[in-house]
Amino acid sequence: MKRVLLLVTALLLAACGGGTASAPSPPAPCDPGPPGTREVQVGKRSFLLHVPTDFQDPSPAVFTFHGRGSNAQQQLLLTGFDQVAEEGRFLVVAPEARNGRWDFTGGDTDYLRAVGDAVPCMDPDRVYASGMSMGSAMTFALACAPERKFAAFGGVALTLFEPQCEQTPPAPIIYFHGTADEVVPFRGGQPEGEDIDLPAVPVAMREWAQHNGCTEDTVKRIGKDVRLQEWTGCAADADVDYYRVRGGGHTWPGTAPFIADAIEQSLGKTSQSVNASSLMWKFFQQYSLRAE
Repeated sequence: MKRVLLLVTALLLAACGGGTASAPSPPAPCDPGPPGTREVQVGKRSFLLHVPTDFQDPSPAVFTFHGRGSNAQQQLLLTGFDQVAEEGRFLVVAPEARNGRWDFTGGDTDYLRAVGDAVPCMDPDRVYASGMSMGSAMTFALACAPERKFAAFGGVALTLFEPQCEQTPPAPIIYFHGTADEVVPFRGGQPEGEDIDLPAVPVAMREWAQHNGCTEDTVKRIGKDVRLQEWTGCAADADVDYYRVRGGGHTWPGTAPFIADAIEQSLGKTSQSVNASSLMWKFFQQYSLRAE
């Protein structure tokens, strides 16, 4: 993802005989367009961009990837990231897969690069990836990419740790999974409708903690149905936060109740003990690609 930078430099040399140089002009303010959510066209495809009312320049950005069979609009409704952004003052970017499926063979690489180039006023050092189900798989794939373009990663309802991940730097990760998920089983195995074999969720999260070189492991209860396992003391401060949702289905914790009620019969229960989007944003804010 190329950096989106606007730099205006003014330099006047002193004339012979004692002239002085003027001070550099300040950078022109970046205009992200009107606040709210709009569709942005990139080639033959598009994505949704949410600009908060109280915009900061340059702005952090959260990319959020939808699940299989879903779309960008549904992902914003499911996660409520646009509402979290109003308080957090960050951009929300919701890409959209072709025919509801992300291409992990490289077919979406150019599209995502074009999306990154089209996001206005984005701070390239404070870009974060999040996703649901297959969108979570895309998030973990980005965490394992040879060149790191995102500062931290958040996933719900699908985690993995592939051999190529071992060659990448430590990745800050926050993750949520329901124990009663029947689409992507908590205990591992094949997700519904997919010909892949996934590890049990606790196994995959331990692999990430080991990869990050974490030395401390603590567990705490949140509400009646959520257990948070935190790995800290990690290389590059790349912590791993894992939220185990007892009885939770293939759902996004904290989804608006009217959506949770509508999907309960097909996807299972949604925990309201935690809000995944708010917790992701709180976690993301600790991280930047910029060298300290």
